[in-house]
Amino acid sequence: MKIAFLVRDLCHMGGVVSATQNLAGALAERHEVEIVALRKVRDESYFPLDPRVRVRVLSDMRPHSPASDLDNPLSDKFPLIYPLNEGAKTPVVSRLAELRLLEYLDTTDADVVVSSSPRNTIMLAQATGDYLKVTQEHSMPAIYAADIKKRLFPAYSALDALTALTPEEVDAIGRQVPAVRNRLAVMPNCVPAAPVLSKGTNKVVISAGHLTVNKNHAALVEAFAKVLAQEPEWRLRIYGSGTEKNALRARIEQLGLNDKILLMGPAAPVTPEFGKASLFVLPSKREAFGNVIVEAMAAGLPVVSTDADHGPRNILTHGEDGLIVPGGDTDAMAAAILELIQDDDRRHAMAQAARRNAVRFQETASRERFEAIIAEAFARKELPRDATARVDEQGSVHVAVGPLPASATGAEIVVRRVGKGADEHRFPLTADGEAVIGWDAGLPEGTWELSLATAEGREVALRTDGYGCDTRDLLSVTLPRPRGAALAVLLPYLNEDGALHVRSALRDVHVEVGQVLTDERRITVHAELWGAALGQGAVLEAVLRKDKSRSLSFTVRADGGSALIGEVDCGRLVEAHVAGDEAEVIWDFWLRPTAGAPRVALGKLATDVLKPIDVFTFPRPVVRTPAPDAPSMAFVARAARRAARQVHGKNAASPRPRWRRTELRPYFTALSQFAVKTVTK
Repeated sequence: MKIAFLVRDLCHMGGVVSATQNLAGALAERHEVEIVALRKVRDESYFPLDPRVRVRVLSDMRPHSPASDLDNPLSDKFPLIYPLNEGAKTPVVSRLAELRLLEYLDTTDADVVVSSSPRNTIMLAQATGDYLKVTQEHSMPAIYAADIKKRLFPAYSALDALTALTPEEVDAIGRQVPAVRNRLAVMPNCVPAAPVLSKGTNKVVISAGHLTVNKNHAALVEAFAKVLAQEPEWRLRIYGSGTEKNALRARIEQLGLNDKILLMGPAAPVTPEFGKASLFVLPSKREAFGNVIVEAMAAGLPVVSTDADHGPRNILTHGEDGLIVPGGDTDAMAAAILELIQDDDRRHAMAQAARRNAVRFQETASRERFEAIIAEAFARKELPRDATARVDEQGSVHVAVGPLPASATGAEIVVRRVGKGADEHRFPLTADGEAVIGWDAGLPEGTWELSLATAEGREVALRTDGYGCDTRDLLSVTLPRPRGAALAVLLPYLNEDGALHVRSALRDVHVEVGQVLTDERRITVHAELWGAALGQGAVLEAVLRKDKSRSLSFTVRADGGSALIGEVDCGRLVEAHVAGDEAEVIWDFWLRPTAGAPRVALGKLATDVLKPIDVFTFPRPVVRTPAPDAPSMAFVARAARRAARQVHGKNAASPRPRWRRTELRPYFTALSQFAVKTVTK
């Protein structure tokens, strides 16, 4: 199998680069592996790379390189598709690199292409190749910039597999992008065995990472000052560089600990330095994984770490190979460090456990874990995912995916609620690949996404196209239903992302709006009441959306059978509006069938139209009322008579009062409920 990893470059010191190179090397034991770098700006990577891994560079930005692309006119142009780095004055990834990436994605013979960054993922999702498309999230998508998330989350749907570093992050992505829950897997970073092991005898505590606010070495300095008050012979070494270096240096000097807390600067690689210490500390505020934790464990160091989301708790076993302390608690951090440096036997026992437990993140375990994810993705890729949906004359939905492969024997259609928990319903598929979602199956009201799931638990989201939803017979379904809920309507449709969805409308009592007539005096609503009958005290109610304690009641009368007519006095709506002195207000309409009965929403649901707001529109009457500061009509009349006398009986123009115009806009809301918006002008 040929596996390709997409990276921006291998020229910076970061955990993503290290993890990608480590996994590529582990996979090279059994597969053909290449790393495709969009650019190259230095001669060597900071991390060792297995010689069996090929590196393909798409744009060489080294001035001294014989293959330099700096003279190419596109090398300093911004890309057109590749997401830009906000605020960049020069392109990080050039138009040249972008074009070569697009060519690579179109022509590669790789079986699997893996992205390790959100920007590369966005590009990979647009590729048309038939290879497996995989992304590895090494961070937390929830914290990405809004412009990246806007493009990244829809891009996920085009991928065959997505991995995240921890179970918590898998759950988080599943909540943010529910459509990809069925292709998410946990894949911790690959961290190799340590080249140098600690003897655990040096009185040295070590920490390593970028010197940034998030890495929070300031808290470690404060905690270690407390440690030194009891154990003055120990030393702290902090490896790394970054924006907080000067602040850390100043605080260390202020504490008078220059010779005991040392800022060592960056080290590449840093892992040989771990052998000089007896304990490792990670003080981060947030840590998606924490490669350095595993690197320290592999070197035989127990670890004290803050409980930073979500990495440390998925690596360390508290009390066995390290100690986890609350974030921001320097007293707890100092106490944990003291606990281990003052108890040699416990520290040595934890060191041995750390080495044992680090093995699960090393090359063999990581390779097998990734191969299993790829095997599952290939198995999912064999499953049918293009579907059609047809509504029959009774209103049931027939979903067809075509003949099932042997691997899908016993498969079901899973109908899962969109955006509201994990509520789901399952319907068996025949050998020919058809399932029926009965109109009387009791599918709760809401929007539902459809997928195909095998008996082994593999699942793929179903997609369709503009021809895939046949709703002709929905127009002839008899409503209200003769049994069960009065309103039971299933409407399959093509979602904006290409997925097959079904909207279910299920109500025991329902008011279906028909004709709506409007003029300056009244809005007349013709409707049908299903599942109940009008009785004494029936009223139509307009409820103010922003303050549901305020409502207006209007007359309603029966019009034969289940039909009814409600008349809305435009003047009363306007009067209630202007009393609040607001530019716009919205009134949602309900029917109370009898005095004291629960309200029933007026809606437009017995239809094949998904969004009635876009289709069923109405004239907008305008009601004129005197502006608040306008003179009264009596005053205007008297002033007009006086003006006429003053010009000796000649006709004079009467002063005109100022008017306020209020427009009434009847419409159906996003939830298909009848409403009226009143707007003053």
